[in-house]
Amino acid sequence: MASFPYLDEAQLRKRKAQYLAQNSVAAASQIQELLDFLNSFKVQVGILGEHRAGVTMLVEALLSKPRTVTNLYAYFREAQQPTLSAEAHVHPTFPHLILHNLPGFEASEKPAAYLKKLGDLQQFSCFVMVVGTGGFRDIHLQVLKAIKQKKKAFFVVRTKIDLDLHTAARRLQYRYNPAEQMNQIRKELSEILTKDGLEAKKIFLVSGLQTERYDFAWFEDTLEGEVLNLKRHHEGNLKDFHAVSQKIVKELFEICKFNSLAEVPVVIQGMLAKPTQIHLNVAVIGETGSGNSSLINALRRVGSEETGAAPTGVAETTRTVTAYPFPSVPNMFLWDLPGVGLMEGDVKRLDLSRYSAFLLVASERYKHIHSCLAKIIASEGKQSFFVRNKIDVDVEAQAENQPMLKEKLQEQIRKNCVEALKNDGVDCPVFLVSSFMAEAYDLPLLREELQKQASELKRKALRRAIPTVFSQLVRLKSKVLMKDVWGKTLQVGLSSVDNLNETVVEKLLAIIASFCIHLGLNETSVANTARCTGKVADRLQEQIQSRFAQAMEPTEVLTLIVKSPSWSNWAWSYMPYWGRGGEVEATISVEKVYNLLKQAVVELSGDAERLLLAAFSKD
Repeated sequence: MASFPYLDEAQLRKRKAQYLAQNSVAAASQIQELLDFLNSFKVQVGILGEHRAGVTMLVEALLSKPRTVTNLYAYFREAQQPTLSAEAHVHPTFPHLILHNLPGFEASEKPAAYLKKLGDLQQFSCFVMVVGTGGFRDIHLQVLKAIKQKKKAFFVVRTKIDLDLHTAARRLQYRYNPAEQMNQIRKELSEILTKDGLEAKKIFLVSGLQTERYDFAWFEDTLEGEVLNLKRHHEGNLKDFHAVSQKIVKELFEICKFNSLAEVPVVIQGMLAKPTQIHLNVAVIGETGSGNSSLINALRRVGSEETGAAPTGVAETTRTVTAYPFPSVPNMFLWDLPGVGLMEGDVKRLDLSRYSAFLLVASERYKHIHSCLAKIIASEGKQSFFVRNKIDVDVEAQAENQPMLKEKLQEQIRKNCVEALKNDGVDCPVFLVSSFMAEAYDLPLLREELQKQASELKRKALRRAIPTVFSQLVRLKSKVLMKDVWGKTLQVGLSSVDNLNETVVEKLLAIIASFCIHLGLNETSVANTARCTGKVADRLQEQIQSRFAQAMEPTEVLTLIVKSPSWSNWAWSYMPYWGRGGEVEATISVEKVYNLLKQAVVELSGDAERLLLAAFSKD
């Protein structure tokens, strides 16, 4: 979508001078009103924190200028330059939103001295307090108390969360669960604030180097909601969407930037029809010593000494999660997870969110811990396969050279496993395998079953991720549209200088209609989406609830954008001779035009997300 050229104050002043030179006083006066609007409409946000906490990096991320770091080790080792004086930055999407990178403070600095350095806090609409890995210090709390006394809202942003999670993963190993760790950090920060009588609007955990992950999108949406009244919050992170190849992700991003969201269903439907490019992540998990790594090698027909094989040994060899491609199915990966412990609490702390199917590996005998794993997997609507490994050890030892007895023993072990799982309320297929006899027992059947179910498992993985995908795509598209709202508003404001109000209304209706097209909400787009997904068009049309998607009367739009007449103008309009018989000349309000277009993007974005979800719903 073509953007209007951005009009700054210098350009508007130049235009005003041109009108004055032409003796067009009325037009010059309207230009001055635009200039006054620009100044009065600015929203100031103060962002502050301890030196080296990552304030500047957070500001850069909000400005859509995230820093690219190729060598993380070198980056964190180098001394970060502290911010010593305030720096004001214009937001790229909302030019009236000014982000102030305020001077930082040292941990030992006196709060009173620092507050004096900040100056008048009243000039800011709200504040963002950035807290680094060292957590809250007394100066953080004292500054926040001063902000609270000024009756200003504040948010708390805990930066460098990626470092905390990396450390926790190394320390906890198989017990590591990122969501649990983040909740713990958030809880500790909240308790400190509450103890000091402070309650932040929200506490966000972010990484300035990985803005596509953690709470950054939530923080950005919440900040915009607080200062710009944009009430929106989209869940999930598209770059964390493990079921889609980077090629498809890039294609979806391109659609958001340049084309209509009506093209998204075609891409998603194509993936469901031919799921080759959908990633299928299968976790291989079991107790330490169950032979997970050997099983992966056997399924892949790779010898333990060959290049690319999973490391095996008597002691535990898998210490980090590692992916291995399954050769017979494109984009299918077997993930070798470190062995789990015997406690049910350990299992509940596991992060299994990124996997779509699971091989639960046991050796020697079935244990209750396996049912705990299977229940957690089933609760997330995912498939599990119970794999009894090292079956050759049991069978060969008890029935050497006795084929009939071998078969009997196998069936008895299988029956015991199935009954034990059912007694624990778990129903999943059971395979008896030997990682050292790759073509014996049930291992060929397991390999064949994975190949057979791969396409359907991929489709299920994509369908589970669809709400996250659509939420993020709509969010990206709405930001693209919102970026044009300011420029369009000023263009409409300028056009009202020379043109009739009716022409302004026509421009606004055309702009809103273009929003509908780009969000896939116009009649043709809805019909195409219905045809592509096999849904009834009327059913999809029901998801469109915003008035901006309906035919709007010009008079209705005009009432939304004109200034309310002052009492004196209204009174004079009824005075004999001087008045106009009760008529008051309508004057366009630039602020109301901006709010109208901004609200249109927000409402229509919500409609677009509902429509896409309905298009791919099961009913």
